[in-house]
Amino acid sequence: MNKDTEIFNRIFPLACRYMRVDVLKVDEEFNQKALDIFLELNKNVRFKGQHEFLTVDNLMNIDSELTSSSEDLVFYLDGCKDVVVFATTLGVDVDAYSKKLQARDMSSAVIYDALASSYLEYLTDEYEKSLNLGEHTFRFAPGYGDIPIKLNYIILDALSISKKIGIYKASNNMMLPQKSMITMCGLGKKTAPTCAHCIRLNSCSLRKEGYRCYNS
Repeated sequence: MNKDTEIFNRIFPLACRYMRVDVLKVDEEFNQKALDIFLELNKNVRFKGQHEFLTVDNLMNIDSELTSSSEDLVFYLDGCKDVVVFATTLGVDVDAYSKKLQARDMSSAVIYDALASSYLEYLTDEYEKSLNLGEHTFRFAPGYGDIPIKLNYIILDALSISKKIGIYKASNNMMLPQKSMITMCGLGKKTAPTCAHCIRLNSCSLRKEGYRCYNS
């Protein structure tokens, strides 16, 4: 098994979750199609990552009115003195190819998008592991629970992320390139992801279908 196939096998279950597909019921034809799409995706990926270590106080003071409004942010960072903030992206070529696929083959475009999202998670996981952070919380992002999505933009500016790795503000609470994300984890304690503190607990379509938005 080559490295590309190995990575595909690792990210495919999460991609299926994004597509609301039961990975245990996927036939060989669909699996092969997804693998072929992943190989094309991988040609387009130009992964970039940036991380910054901050004190929790410094993070909360980036926009104190915004951060203090989030019970989840306070909860997950409680007991942590420091936090590491990640900014990661697959690059603009992934977006460009996605638009081409949408114009000619929407079913392939859906698979491509799901694989790109799961690949970004995988590469960010690997980037996180390379830092040897020691005991830390799970990695979470603005938009998780009641953490304001607007915090993405505040962090982009505060850490000069646009200048460093080319992630920019876009409309509708999005970032460009689209397969980009800002995440963070608290240092010094271990906390696992849970649905219990999510603002979408009672309305989440994933939960209703027996899925979760995180790996556990």
